[in-house]
Amino acid sequence: MNTIGENIKNFRIFRKMTQVELGAAVGRSKNVVSNWERGDNTPDLDTLEKICRVLSVTPNQIFGWDICPEYEEHKQKIASIQNKYEELKKRRDEINREIQSLKQTIRGEEAAE
Repeated sequence: MNTIGENIKNFRIFRKMTQVELGAAVGRSKNVVSNWERGDNTPDLDTLEKICRVLSVTPNQIFGWDICPEYEEHKQKIASIQNKYEELKKRRDEINREIQSLKQTIRGEEAAE
């Protein structure tokens, strides 16, 4: 289970916000947001309420007690894209090996002539 700081960071990134933007939206500095995300500090309850409003999540989602369906769908899409990317990399490597093998064959035929 993620910590509060990790959840704040994940939801912030999901909402395409920087630490500066989140901090400004809740009346805190970038450094304070960074401290939350690293787990050095946690936001007070009033600030937590603001964070939830800005990030469109519930406190239970920030605490990791409930899932955010929208975010979970996003994570599944990313995982699917990553899997497809890995499959393409493997296929590329296979093709490169085939090309190298063909080049060696051609060189061998040229040397035999």
